[in-house]
Amino acid sequence: MEDIEGYLRSASVVVRGKRKAVDSDVISVVETNELLRGKEGESTGLFAVNGGFAGGDATAVVSKVLRKHLLRQEGYEGSSTEGLGDALSAALLNTQQDIYEQWRVRGRLHGVHSCVLLLRDGKVLAANAGDGGAVICRADGVVGLLTEKKARLDVVEDVSVSSYGLDWEDEFIILGCHSFWAVMDPTRAVLMARTALRKYRDVKYAVQKLAVAAQMLNAPGNIAISLVLLNAPCAYGVQDEDCGGVGELSEKMNVSGLTSTLSETGSESSFMTTSSNDSKSRKSLFRRRAVVPKAPTVFVKRDRALVCSSRQTPSTSFEFLPSS
Repeated sequence: MEDIEGYLRSASVVVRGKRKAVDSDVISVVETNELLRGKEGESTGLFAVNGGFAGGDATAVVSKVLRKHLLRQEGYEGSSTEGLGDALSAALLNTQQDIYEQWRVRGRLHGVHSCVLLLRDGKVLAANAGDGGAVICRADGVVGLLTEKKARLDVVEDVSVSSYGLDWEDEFIILGCHSFWAVMDPTRAVLMARTALRKYRDVKYAVQKLAVAAQMLNAPGNIAISLVLLNAPCAYGVQDEDCGGVGELSEKMNVSGLTSTLSETGSESSFMTTSSNDSKSRKSLFRRRAVVPKAPTVFVKRDRALVCSSRQTPSTSFEFLPSS
């Protein structure tokens, strides 16, 4: 998957909602294994959206220690999908213990809704603890749910991890906190993001567009969203008409408990023609890219740096810029 243009490029945004304090955060980290340079599985993407409950203490704990716990797990460095899933589950449960220690020290029982994804070697592992969630936009805009609602991370007894195989023409993934999904339908969110990506080819603008929509729908709290590209040409709508069927499609892995929510419709039924690499097609593709309009500014920066990055994403807050 690493040879696909735009794979694991991402943008995230945290928007201050009705609450005075920002209690939501995002994690966006892409790492490269130098021992696998040039091979499948060389890149690992960790993406998480955390929404606070009753305060932001638990959110801060997850943002600080989750990745550290993950890197300490034996299964994280291995090639086994099952081992990687066990590592993610163990890391979340270890983070839960740190939240309990925070309760003991500060005496404030803050909780957190956490949705975490790991992407490696053409597979996505999804863990959800709370009312947040993640959806995938497959070929031709077909929507698939990667997670379902569970108990919050601070109260859950066990964290289950589901694994999925990615198709070459899957376009992007949206992760949203509980406040975002409280007002936004998955199909509507995917359609809105896909329209923005195809018009401006700007992942930062697309994720900001989603945040504004959630604000205008009166999201009950702060809003945290991440958008992760899987295939930029497909997401931007710039692939040639004859470039479907790019190589062998990866076989879908066994999905535990979520078979009915992940759509089985993918690129297998969308494109049946062979690849065309003639110079005319390449010139046509170049011309289409040259006329992309510049995305307008949706947010005005406030307090800290803009939360839009293709690598590690810090936390911040935004103020909505009203239209004139």
